[in-house]
Amino acid sequence: MPLRILIIIILFPLFFHAQVNSECGNKMTASELQANYARIQSLPTLLPHDTCLNRELSLVFHIVLDSMGNPGVTITQIDTCVAKLNRVWKPICISFKKCSLNYVPDYNYNQWRNIYDEPTFSSNYYVDKTIDIVLVDTILLPAGAAGYADKMGHIVLSKSSVTKVVPIHEMGHLFGLPHTFETAAGNELVKRTNCYSSGDGFCDTEADPYPSGKVPGAHCDFQPGPKDANNDYYTPPLDNYMTYFKPCVCRFTQEQYNFMALTFILFGTQLH
Repeated sequence: MPLRILIIIILFPLFFHAQVNSECGNKMTASELQANYARIQSLPTLLPHDTCLNRELSLVFHIVLDSMGNPGVTITQIDTCVAKLNRVWKPICISFKKCSLNYVPDYNYNQWRNIYDEPTFSSNYYVDKTIDIVLVDTILLPAGAAGYADKMGHIVLSKSSVTKVVPIHEMGHLFGLPHTFETAAGNELVKRTNCYSSGDGFCDTEADPYPSGKVPGAHCDFQPGPKDANNDYYTPPLDNYMTYFKPCVCRFTQEQYNFMALTFILFGTQLH
């Protein structure tokens, strides 16, 4: 067998794994989006501008050990993750504290499959009234995910993503935010005339055509090309935490912050 082919065969599984485990496991249905749209449109009457919740929330990190008893993640990395979350949620006066670290001896959970592992793990390890964050080697289901979140509940992350933007993205989902490119209820127009009834439902986030545009790259280079129904070119919000343009994300919008505050008031006040 030629050496070049042999090298490709050997490296292909590693390359494929690195490519697929970079996305998010959260997908909203059309009905979930419709419920979101209704809550978003109620924001001006339910919440004032710049809502301050003045709450500190406890994080319990569940670290699944490997077969040799190694955690695969350091306390310094976890502290970095918490510090980033605190910086991003400061505008609505939400802070997070590392309540405890729980080392899970069953290494089988390191190959995480949500529909199979959630029931047993939750009954054995989750702590009531806290945000549980499970750290595993690989998420097999949802396929290709680096993380996913349950609204006002828990987050599952790959250990390699702890210090990256993934925890912020998934915490956004935990606080009810959809992806900017949601299309379950129809494509958002570039001029955003249908922004409260399509896409992510927010009018201060630009319409996002992903994945029909070029896959986001290291240089945040969205290539013009995709057009909406009115033949206008998309210019997606490359800097928003809820996009897939991870190398250049750095912010939430005002409507996103106010919606997260509303989600907490409606569904998360039991957290401490």
